Amino acid sequence: MPRPPARKLPLLRPASLRNLLVSLLAIAFPGMLAGTSAFALPPAAKHLLHLRRQSDSDLEITGLIRNLQPGESSFVRYADLLALPQTRALVTDHPGYPGPPLHISGISFETLSAALGALPQSDLIDALCTDRYRAHFPAPYIAQHHPILVLTVDGQTLAAWARQAHQLDPGPYVVMYARFVPSFKLLAHVDRPQLPDNVVRLNFSTQAATFGAIAPRGSFPPGSPEQIGFAIAKQNCLRCHFQGPFGGTKSGQSWQSLSLWAREQPAYFQAYVSNPQKIDPHAHMEPNPEYDNATLRALTAYFRTFTPSVTPPAREAHSR
Repeated sequence: MPRPPARKLPLLRPASLRNLLVSLLAIAFPGMLAGTSAFALPPAAKHLLHLRRQSDSDLEITGLIRNLQPGESSFVRYADLLALPQTRALVTDHPGYPGPPLHISGISFETLSAALGALPQSDLIDALCTDRYRAHFPAPYIAQHHPILVLTVDGQTLAAWARQAHQLDPGPYVVMYARFVPSFKLLAHVDRPQLPDNVVRLNFSTQAATFGAIAPRGSFPPGSPEQIGFAIAKQNCLRCHFQGPFGGTKSGQSWQSLSLWAREQPAYFQAYVSNPQKIDPHAHMEPNPEYDNATLRALTAYFRTFTPSVTPPAREAHSR
């Protein structure tokens, strides 16, 4: 009796074979894979996050990301970022590049948060730069201005564009906007675009932790100079100055140092905030010539709350 023709088994592709192996392991050893971040990450994030840096163009990710432990870092490769949905825009008003309009493409912060698996409680992203400058993007700011992590300029990598345009290389990453329209004004301080370049890390955290660390010491009503100064400091001062682990360290000056200046040398503090190069020609701090006296007084009142006033001891009465 003739044998029936042999049936060929379908050839499993490597990805299918891997998935089959994972399924068999899960059935044979339930719980073996539990807690293993390589499998527990959300579908989009597990292909993006890597435990080790493999290139200078890898973007470090820290903070409130699914299955990322406190203090742990992961890295996203430039090629993987290019594979995410891109936002394209024509930038005509970037203060750092006053030349021709820039055709940029990159990833909106909203898209990036979803792709990386940011936890729901994360409502603040800060971008750390190579010079320790640290720009902060609260959730309302992101919803209002839609910052873009730029991957290409005029169809080129940032390095290639910089060479062609005779600009300093802003890579590995820079943040820009399709169009920035200020959303608030406090005295003479107007809502500003956060424009970090040479970005090497994005940290996902909370406004409560970050801004809570620099909230004015004491109880002050809304609209008070201390509360107005606080709102300005969150957007301006925290980029280069630090309070504990929060804020930038580019300046090397802590919140306590600023507080001492504001209390002991208020005229010097206000003059420096207004025009630092006039006091120190080598200062890197950006001047704030638009800040009027009321704005400078609000910042002074705010920073003074971090250094309690010293009351001189009462004199002892001398008996006659």
